[in-house]
Amino acid sequence: MGLQITIRESNNVTILDLQGRVTIGLSADTLANQLRDLMDAGVRKVLLNLSGVPQVDSSGITVLVRSFVSLQRLGGSLKLLRPAGRVREVLELTRLLQSIPAFDDEAAALASF
Repeated sequence: MGLQITIRESNNVTILDLQGRVTIGLSADTLANQLRDLMDAGVRKVLLNLSGVPQVDSSGITVLVRSFVSLQRLGGSLKLLRPAGRVREVLELTRLLQSIPAFDDEAAALASF
């Protein structure tokens, strides 16, 4: 199964609900392209809901880091919602959770923007 992305808005924050793996190949490319398109359209506040993501590899991490840095350079921000299990472990091992804010509660995440 490929990566499924559902986009919704809340209080000027664009929320991407992800379902599936973010790994090398089509899924990481799909997420990178979607984020790039949103930035090109002027979106500056992005919340990635990772609750439906069971696995992320180095390609997925690269997409997260590039998008985080790109949004910061544009005066925006990227935050993570509900990373769990192996995804949280990978984000902790790579120390990304020290740089990219992560939340377990959507209301708290939205309030942080």
